[in-house]
This record gives sequence, C-alpha cells and structure tokens, in this order.
Amino acid sequence: MTIPEIVSKYRGEKSLREFASDLSSKMAQPITHQTIKNWEDGLHRPDYYFILAIALQNEDWRREFALKILAILDPNNYAPDPSNINSQNS
Repeated sequence: MTIPEIVSKYRGEKSLREFASDLSSKMAQPITHQTIKNWEDGLHRPDYYFILAIALQNEDWRREFALKILAILDPNNYAPDPSNINSQNS
C-alpha cells in the first residue's frame, strides 16, 4: 500500500479539513488540509517526526494510520518482520 492509498483509506468520506483536524487533534501544531491533499496526491511525503509524534500521542485509528505511514517511510524499523509473524501465529 502507498502513502496516498493509506491517506485516502483513512480519510474515507471526511473532508480534507475534517481529516486534518482529526489527525492533528493532539498535536501542538495543527496540520493543514493542503498538507493532507499533498500526501493524498503523492506530491509530498509526510514528515517522519510528525508522523512519529502522531503514533506516540494516540491510541486509536491515528496510531494505526501513523504506523502504516512509518512502515513506508522507515521500513527497517516499522514494517513487520515476516519471520516473526509466522512464529507468533504458531
């Protein structure tokens, strides 16, 4: 899955402004609807540290969203290790 696909999936039917407000509700600096649009259109990639902050400050869909983005931005640290997935399911 790509960053634009993840953003689109989590935004769903929400407006860009509503999604931006929801996503940054616990952040010191709000995110703009234009930033969300740029991510969704693939024009810019999210800032790693901003997404990390979302993951650390939330325990709901925002964390799940952030972890999926982090898996793309830094796959060595955030993508699941396939060998661990198989051993955990055994």
